[in-house]
This record gives sequence, C-alpha cells and structure tokens, in this order.
Amino acid sequence: MKNRAASIVLLGAMGTMAVSAPIDMTIDPVLSTIDLDMTVDVSVASDTDTESSPLSGSLRVEFDDAGNPTEISLHDLNVVIDETLSFNWAFGFFGSADADLLAGEVTWGSTDAFVGPVPIDEGDFVLPDVPVALQGTLNVFYDIFLVGTGSESINLADQGDFLTQIDGSVSVSGDTITLTSVIPLNATTPLMDSSGATLGTLTVSGSANIVATAPVPGCPADLNGDGVLDFFDVSAFLSAYSSMDPLADFDGNGVFDFFDVSAFLSAFSAGCP
Repeated sequence: MKNRAASIVLLGAMGTMAVSAPIDMTIDPVLSTIDLDMTVDVSVASDTDTESSPLSGSLRVEFDDAGNPTEISLHDLNVVIDETLSFNWAFGFFGSADADLLAGEVTWGSTDAFVGPVPIDEGDFVLPDVPVALQGTLNVFYDIFLVGTGSESINLADQGDFLTQIDGSVSVSGDTITLTSVIPLNATTPLMDSSGATLGTLTVSGSANIVATAPVPGCPADLNGDGVLDFFDVSAFLSAYSSMDPLADFDGNGVFDFFDVSAFLSAFSAGCP
C-alpha cells in the first residue's frame, strides 16, 4: 500500500511539469570592465573624455539546461562600476569642465518583463531589445565662455531606460558555467544651470564588457540523469521507494515515508535550472 499511495500522489502531481529556474551569476571584477565615453556639447564647443573601471555585480539568467544550454533568457542585471570615474572636457579658448561619477551602475530597466528565450548557437547568443538604465550621480563643474561658471549634479537615472542588444557566449567547464557578454550603452540628458536654462547636452556611451560565472546547479529530482524532469523520473523514484533504495530517501533520515514523497515532489516542482 505504501508504494500505491506514493504512486497516486506522484501521478497526481504530473499535471504540471516543472520548468527551469533562474540562476544568479556573479560578475568577475578582474575580467570585467566598462569603457565609458562622456560627450559635453554646449553652444560654443563640444568635447569627449573616456574613463574605465572594473565591474562587479550580478546577472540573473535562465537556461533550458544549465549543463548543456541551448537557450537563454535574461531576467535581471545589476552591474556596479567599482571606481569613481573622473572626466575632463577642454574647449580651448572657450574654457573647460570637470566631473566625477559617483555610485555608477548599469541596471535593468523599469519593467518586470524578461528577455528571451533566444537560441544559443555554438555557444553564442544575441539578446535583442534589453531594457537597461544608467545610475549614479555626476557632479559637474564648468567655466565656459558665454555659458558661465557653475556646477551641477546630474542624476543619470533621469536619462531613463534605453533598449540595447547584448551579444554574448556561454560555456560550461566541469561544474562551472561562464557567460561572456558586451552591453552597449547610449543615453543623452540635457545640461541645465541653476536657473533651469539649458546649457547643452551630455551624452553617455560606451560598453560594459562582462564575464560572469556560477556553479552548474544540481537537479536532485532528475533520477535518471537525462537533464529532463518527466514521468521516467517519477517511475525511478517509485521503484527506488518500493525497494527502499537510499536513492528515494529524499529527506535523508533513513526512513521511507510520506516525507520522502513530499521532498521529491518539491524538488520535481522546483525544476532543473
């Protein structure tokens, strides 16, 4: 009767198949950098300065099979610019401007939607129309002929979201999955003086070059080891449960009872990342 009861419970649970779960991948600050161009365009001149910084943070992605991925979705990103970036713009006879970018980040846009799934072809993928936003405070100090002398704090979040295409690649070595990607950046915001008059524009462009890693998640309910959760895993559990095989002792207490069935169902419902 024990095996029959377990069969009824497990077969009843087969109406909803499990799906993969998102993985949080850690950005490697040693291998990840941002190259940021900032262009100041005022009424009399324009100039561009470039700065770089290591990156940290995380990406939340979903694979159809983390051990052998053929599809990827992007759910979230939080890319932290680790260093304060200092910029200088020289306008010759017309003057100059300086700025420091504090607490800079590249984050997911203001949407709950995710992007994908898209195919992974020979390790490569393209995620189109990813909503991203720039974060951070840019403290600007300027002395420009016909514009004046002053300072301004710009919240880069005011530039709003923009859509970008992320190209990347995925590889699996041993128990580690590695994602390499490039996030192009491009956003513009007006430069205003203390009275609200427009001085010109600030354009932020460049790219974030990211290397992120995560352990290949295990999948305890995949009892036949084929990377798919289906009836055959349920059948394998029932067989092991009937013969009191330790494979079916899902709560690890040495007793074969309803709690093992419940633990298997939870693992089956969680899916294979």
